Amino acid sequence: MSTSDPIERRVTRCAIYTRKSTEYGLDAAVNSLETQRDVCQSYIKCQAHRNWSELPYRYDDGGYSGGTLARPALTRLVRDIEEGRIDVIVVYKIDRLTRSLLDFVRLTDVLEKYGASFVSVTQAFDTSDSMGRLILNVLLTFAQFERELASDRVRDKKAAMRKKGLFAGGLPPFGYLVAKGGKLEIDKERAPIVTWLFDQYPRVSGVEVLVRELRKRGCSTRRWTTQAGIERGGQPITAAVVRQILKNPIYAGFFVHRGEWIEAQNAPLITREQWDEAQAARMARKIVRDPDKDFLVGILHDEFGRRMNMATTAPGYGHKQRYYRGKRKGITKDHQKTVLVDAMKLELLAKSAVKAFLVDQRELREAVLSLGLYSDQIARLLKRGRLASRRMDLMNGPGIRRLFLALVPRAEVTKTELRLYISCYELSRYLAWDGVGLFTKAQRGSAHNEDRIRLVVAQADAVCGKRTYLLPIAPCPSGVGDPKPWLIEALKKAADLRAFVLANRDRSLGELAKQKHLGPSQLSRYVRMNYLAPDIQTAIMDGTQPADLTMWSLLYGPLPLDWEQQRQLLGFG
Repeated sequence: MSTSDPIERRVTRCAIYTRKSTEYGLDAAVNSLETQRDVCQSYIKCQAHRNWSELPYRYDDGGYSGGTLARPALTRLVRDIEEGRIDVIVVYKIDRLTRSLLDFVRLTDVLEKYGASFVSVTQAFDTSDSMGRLILNVLLTFAQFERELASDRVRDKKAAMRKKGLFAGGLPPFGYLVAKGGKLEIDKERAPIVTWLFDQYPRVSGVEVLVRELRKRGCSTRRWTTQAGIERGGQPITAAVVRQILKNPIYAGFFVHRGEWIEAQNAPLITREQWDEAQAARMARKIVRDPDKDFLVGILHDEFGRRMNMATTAPGYGHKQRYYRGKRKGITKDHQKTVLVDAMKLELLAKSAVKAFLVDQRELREAVLSLGLYSDQIARLLKRGRLASRRMDLMNGPGIRRLFLALVPRAEVTKTELRLYISCYELSRYLAWDGVGLFTKAQRGSAHNEDRIRLVVAQADAVCGKRTYLLPIAPCPSGVGDPKPWLIEALKKAADLRAFVLANRDRSLGELAKQKHLGPSQLSRYVRMNYLAPDIQTAIMDGTQPADLTMWSLLYGPLPLDWEQQRQLLGFG
């Protein structure tokens, strides 16, 4: 068969897109949409030598502005491109596709991703050839330049407004309303609350006393409506709101811009003497924490995968006592319980577990073997296990902190156990350490990126009592294993977010994440959970998943698309 045979020539599938900003005249026999289509059809026929063929589908947006991508025909067009049905989009002019340069760049990204191009009939623009792609690159450069210019203009404008003592935008401070010209005017309903807070704070034991009194009075934040028509605010005043008020100098009549105090063009609610008195009280009550003493900070997580914050002092026991506390962020309301763990007992347990691991020749040998060392190197490291264990007793607080940051990149505490994930590479470094100088975490290069992290389990019954560890335990349905409600809620949330993303494909990831009050990375990780193997998702719903499966491993651990690899990594065999 000859190469000129039409069967072997690839047909270029062309879709014609038309748009008209208003609905006026659309009911006429000859309207703007039909005129655009006729011109585009003639152009496609002229490209018969390139084997172009018009698709029978119509993509007409009548009565839709070019300033937005929320158009039904354009949405169908993008969906068909993603499904591989279209090779070239043909338009009468570029502004029929979009009038926004940023939207244009977004569309060209979609076209490039799926191997499609577009042609403007009445303009010399065709991304299917080299000249069209050159023009595209120039436009991309100007798009980036436009975004940077817009950012610079906004930043300079806000700086100029602050230097003049004007409010630079955003939500007004509690007790103020935004007036015309960037000035703040007093909110007569809530300004007395601010004055009362600054007057009472130096005379009470803490912020919590003020919050309880405000809630008795029924005080709340100001209710307001966004541009999208969503109502916000109107919530009871919390301790965080009170602390924000007490450290904001706007109430004394000043802005702080890059460390410089600027007199604001608004009426102050308090005097400078009241402000200074409140700041002195804040500094006197500020608890200075010792990160070298609380050596599990930044390492420890609870069973929900939440990072446990700086050890805190829990009042009400007659003496100061340190605790590790799990934050409530990211957990559904039914399971938003605070996790408190006795810091002293937990730290003693963690040190004991590491020391016992270092003297256990069988466990230690299994970890060292994973590094692929020679037999004589392995023997030398194993002989130093007991010495390495004894050296931990000689370390002070900062030394233990440095050791755990290197040796234990992650720890998890549950109601029944403490899990320590040991870095095998750092373990070999610690075993070979001669004890001279400081042992710190190595600057790991590409040669050590494949270190395996090993799990050490220690019983934690003495640490997690009813009083110190408040963890909700859901009842287990009969006939199944141990369902974890937070894992099930995560799967449901992942499915909802995937449907939300698919329904808003014309919007950027940052916009979608902001609407859902998530970070772009966290939104992507939740959507990724939809691609878990079906048997893994079924096991989570039934409660038959491995006991050590956590939210952290699902969201932040490696999750390949291959289902068999997922089963191996997540412990499903």
